[in-house]
Amino acid sequence: MKDDAPKRNSIVSSPDYRTLTGQKLKQYRLKCEFSMDDIVDMTGIPKRTVTEIEKGKTTNIDYYVEYARAVQYPLETLTDFGIPLTPRFELSAEKRDRVRLTALVRRHILESGFLNKARFADDIFKQLVDLKLIPDDKEYASGIPGILRNLTAAGTVDVIGKKGNKNIYILAQPGEALRNVAETGSEYAPPAKSADKPKKG
Repeated sequence: MKDDAPKRNSIVSSPDYRTLTGQKLKQYRLKCEFSMDDIVDMTGIPKRTVTEIEKGKTTNIDYYVEYARAVQYPLETLTDFGIPLTPRFELSAEKRDRVRLTALVRRHILESGFLNKARFADDIFKQLVDLKLIPDDKEYASGIPGILRNLTAAGTVDVIGKKGNKNIYILAQPGEALRNVAETGSEYAPPAKSADKPKKG
């Protein structure tokens, strides 16, 4: 699917927040009876930059933070200034589907303990289909391996081996998962069928 997001060849700029923050900082400075030179002394920020901060022209957020500390101004949130919490560019439909699928994998696979045992990407796909969370569709199936690669890179999931060209995944638990596999000799365990019941005792 072709990504329908707009071209991102323009410089990122969010002047509204800077301008409003600069105005607030100046108000707090005057309320505290501080001169610009006082701000320079307390922050180490050059006087010219202090002027640019108050006009919202400085783009380095660290300067605003140091100025705010000097005048004891708790920086406003975007919503405090009435700035909408919406992205500059919307994600494409394809990427929104990937985000939703990633959330499903986290919520219903990782948090449920399904990946406490070694699984293939196919097992995760079948589990989500069985839970009626996604359709039995090849596009969804093809998205699972990419999500697992991202989770592996983030240290959330470990790859403990391969079977053919398919990775075997398990939930990463600071070394515990891999150590248990090494100690017990456990290998890939396919998920139990819904009809199977655990034996008592």
